[in-house]
Amino acid sequence: MISFIVNDRAVRTDRHPGLVLLEFIRDVACLSGTKEACREGECGACTVLVGRPQEDGTVAYKACASCLLPIGDVEGCHVVTVEGLSGRELTLVQQLIVEHSASQCGFCTPGIVLSLTGFCLTSAGLSYDDAIRALDGNICRCTGYVAIRNAARALSERLAGIDGSPSGRLAALIEAGVLPEYFRGIPGRLAGLQAEPAAGGEDGVVVAGGTDLFVQRPEQLMERELHFLSRRRELDYVREDGAVLRVGGAVTIEDFRRHEAVGRHFPELPGDLLLHSSTILRNKATLAGNVVNASPIGDVTIILLALDARLVIGRGDGATREVALDRFFLGYKKVDLACGEIVREIVIPLLPSGARYHFEKVSNRKILDIAAVNSALRMTKNAEGEVIDLRISAGGVGPVPLMIGGLEGFRGRAVDGAMVEGIVQAAMGAATPIDDIRGSAEYKRLLLGQLVRAHFSAAAAEVVR
Repeated sequence: MISFIVNDRAVRTDRHPGLVLLEFIRDVACLSGTKEACREGECGACTVLVGRPQEDGTVAYKACASCLLPIGDVEGCHVVTVEGLSGRELTLVQQLIVEHSASQCGFCTPGIVLSLTGFCLTSAGLSYDDAIRALDGNICRCTGYVAIRNAARALSERLAGIDGSPSGRLAALIEAGVLPEYFRGIPGRLAGLQAEPAAGGEDGVVVAGGTDLFVQRPEQLMERELHFLSRRRELDYVREDGAVLRVGGAVTIEDFRRHEAVGRHFPELPGDLLLHSSTILRNKATLAGNVVNASPIGDVTIILLALDARLVIGRGDGATREVALDRFFLGYKKVDLACGEIVREIVIPLLPSGARYHFEKVSNRKILDIAAVNSALRMTKNAEGEVIDLRISAGGVGPVPLMIGGLEGFRGRAVDGAMVEGIVQAAMGAATPIDDIRGSAEYKRLLLGQLVRAHFSAAAAEVVR
């Protein structure tokens, strides 16, 4: 049995844990405000809020795409649909959408309302930029977004100066009319749910974020035993440990992106991760899940490769082994992961003195699109300006994420035009792209060369430390 709260109603169901939340909401709970459209997390029409209890007794809410979220992953959580916000009066978010004529046919409006409400719950400064960023996964089919942006601006202005503490934010938003009164009692009600104990997760199908898994094979998952890493709190951490960051296997891309240590040691990285996907997907997708997915063009994987990341792989008996990420990929969609093993931790070396990191991606859309080619660089120079370490990774140019080899000969040299062109030729020579919908093989090879040049351009070469 799976227990959670939908809006103001406790739910206990024996439906299969792999049933996606969208289907449960519409077909079982009979709440039609959550819309079904793309079924791939690309449009935001199915956006809901998921509130997960925290150790301090608060509930942390995130906007998520319900079409890719299995109900087993919301065990013990509070799920909020647009019906759970609507009462006898409009919420502040809804009222501002009305005032600014930000709804036309109305199909996308519930998702927009939930995304903006999620912004109210999660944004530290409640800035207009954060409000717009919260909408990066919501597609409106009727308008040019001006009215929606105006409503978002008015919302950020109305909430300026609101209590930003985890304990005070909820009460402040209730007082401001963003949330209904019943939200005050949700933490206590979640604590009283009869939640099933979290399974170990090494047998059956392990689900991290599920954002790729439930696109690729949702029907097959309905026939398998599922184990959800989101319920493994011992795998949810980001911490500094000497010269490395240790990232647990359950950490989402968005939580990693927002972590202060990430911004402090890798200032460019939080912005780069915005290119990975939309907020409603980053709130569920995990770093480890993206690595294990083994896409030859995954943004997270390409970044981690350049940063010389390592994986700590664990078994159910507690034994672990460590594998360098550049040795983890054995072939197309094949990885060095045996049955019963999971990625427990990603170890990321901090940038040494004189090092910088840089990422480039080319895609049709800035957000919510797979790259034609992407590439990342980590380069370290000594006090004399000579390169002492150089790592370049690339995606979309081979069957596995590519580490450019043969760069040792460029060490001990100062960066100049001849050196850059030599590196470009080495990268293009290592590439083995194929023709596909994102471009011809020749186009991708030439594009990789341009991305490598971009790594070394004056604009991109700002020294991080």
